[in-house]
Amino acid sequence: MKNKILQKLAGETAVYGISHTLGRLINFLLVPLYINLFTPNDYGVLSTYYAVVGFAIVVLMYGMETAFFNFSREEKPEKVFATAQISLLVTTGILMFLGLTCQQGIANFLEHPDQTAYVRIFVFILALDALSNLPLAWLRFKKMPIRFGFIRITNILVNIGFNLIFLLLIPWLIKKGYSFSFFNPDFGIGYIFLANLIASIVMFVMLLPYWKNISEGFDGHLWRKMWRYGRPLVIIGLAGIVNEMIDRLLLLKMLPETVADFEIGVYSAFYKLAMFMTIFVQSFRFAAEPFFFEQSKGQDPKLIYAKVMHYFVIALCLIFLLTLVFLKQLGPLIITREVYFRHPQAMLLTPILLLANLFLGVMYNLNIWYKLNNKMHIGMWISIGGAVGTLLLNITLIPIIGILGSAIATLLVYFGMAVASYILGQKHYAIPYNLKMILFYIIYCQVLYWFYAFLTQIAGNYSLIWSVLTLGAFAAVVYFIERPTKNRKFAA
Repeated sequence: MKNKILQKLAGETAVYGISHTLGRLINFLLVPLYINLFTPNDYGVLSTYYAVVGFAIVVLMYGMETAFFNFSREEKPEKVFATAQISLLVTTGILMFLGLTCQQGIANFLEHPDQTAYVRIFVFILALDALSNLPLAWLRFKKMPIRFGFIRITNILVNIGFNLIFLLLIPWLIKKGYSFSFFNPDFGIGYIFLANLIASIVMFVMLLPYWKNISEGFDGHLWRKMWRYGRPLVIIGLAGIVNEMIDRLLLLKMLPETVADFEIGVYSAFYKLAMFMTIFVQSFRFAAEPFFFEQSKGQDPKLIYAKVMHYFVIALCLIFLLTLVFLKQLGPLIITREVYFRHPQAMLLTPILLLANLFLGVMYNLNIWYKLNNKMHIGMWISIGGAVGTLLLNITLIPIIGILGSAIATLLVYFGMAVASYILGQKHYAIPYNLKMILFYIIYCQVLYWFYAFLTQIAGNYSLIWSVLTLGAFAAVVYFIERPTKNRKFAA
């Protein structure tokens, strides 16, 4: 029975993963285009704006998505949806008004005072995305991953299509003698933002049929319970974005103005090479959050959570190795300008950031204990500790080792948060994780990679052979350990 439950989670993760992976891979193909068309400075500006978006969307959602999953266990789901979505509609309107009113101040803060148009576009993107998140959560709650995936892929395809129109087709037609009065070549990366806005409009329209539950009306008593539950999630979310994105803003503020945008561009480009890990983690989250809440009402949920973590870590370690042993082949396909690779710290960034995202995935899995037990305040303090650590480590390391300092800070913080979540979780909601095997797999994949890196240094002509042997060594050990023990208990 438990194996069937795990297979169900794996199947839903696969469906979410296919849609999310296809979308991200298609979207990822834009990276070489951006790198070819724009300077590292422009790419740094692009990364900075999207970092700010990460902060803003957390504030706009204020925990309503997770609160919807939680309270739908005990209340009528349609009523929970209506209450949350009406609340979001009101607050999004208020924050949208404030964003448009303060657009010049926001542009000044981002050190591009002449680009208020960028700010206006992002205000509308944020509003549309905030109002689309809960209908998407409804699809996840109702176990409709295929429809969810279709809408997400459509959003991404529209985004990419208009990127190609604005960045390639129209400039090519202009060279051929055609005239487009609305097109301004100096708008540059602004057309990337405009394509995103059009895609957000399309997704918003596609999700309108799922607003029908809003007819259930607003329940003030339920909203107050959801608000109390969701408040710590705002802090947790903001702290999470601090951990994920603040490094770009700190690099912008702390590095010399003459090199800041270039350094951020290099850092962001190599961060993209960790995308296979982040895609898998995000796909897992889409499936796992409603799954974990659902299983909490079943028999022996803790054993199920332990098994999920065990296999999840194996998958993360495999992705870690796959990405790195084929990095020399994949890297130049994505980062097409040699100037990025000439940065002295470039090739050290990806293994550090991949390991950091591995621990981030582990932490997401661990964090279910405080969501299930209404211990959100403890999760909030873990996240605040991580955010403070991120700020202090970046402020300390950036002046010494630049963008490498940001990567190391990310790794140390995610590792520390995972450890804190595990220790506190075992105290308040003990789950029998097989800690010894989890640590073994993580350490083993690190040893394999660095041994592979050593071999390629002394015999680089055989790098593909070393890649295959490294993956084979990992697969053989996993098979040897897991096959005879598939029916054992996952006690630490």
